[in-house]
Amino acid sequence: MRLSEAVQLLARRLGGKPSRVSIIANRLQHAGRLPLADAKRTPPELSPDEFALLLIAVLAETGIGNAAERAVEYADVSSREGFRLHDAVAAIIRGEAQPGDLIVREGGVTGTVGGVHTTFGNPVADGFARFATGPTLAAIAAEWGGMSPAQADAVAAINRIHNGNI
Repeated sequence: MRLSEAVQLLARRLGGKPSRVSIIANRLQHAGRLPLADAKRTPPELSPDEFALLLIAVLAETGIGNAAERAVEYADVSSREGFRLHDAVAAIIRGEAQPGDLIVREGGVTGTVGGVHTTFGNPVADGFARFATGPTLAAIAAEWGGMSPAQADAVAAINRIHNGNI
């Protein structure tokens, strides 16, 4: 998927402004974490791992100025079992793990990945939080996999039903 398509997808699915997601992506590009375009006519293509980092960046961002550093910091937080957040999110994007809710707080992330509740890092108990629901992550992964937005909506609905949230 092209970076511009990924920006539009994340903005639409996470309820953000495309311009803000684009700026976050740009910060990651200039930090060497996402590919730069070779020329105007060849926009960069993202790998699942790069897309997962962009998703983490959008969820963890609390200010554009440090978006790239914060994304890398959050991507590297680990669970008690030794799993990195980046690896878990990338597995969801690749369809290798069942998506569940992710709650991003200062210091870490709490969520469900592959049906298992997991804590990455040391998230604070209260204060600022940003989240992505399991159905939202399922829809993001479905669109990443090539489904249309309407088909991805159906995947999200099935995920809601599967999780008992009708």
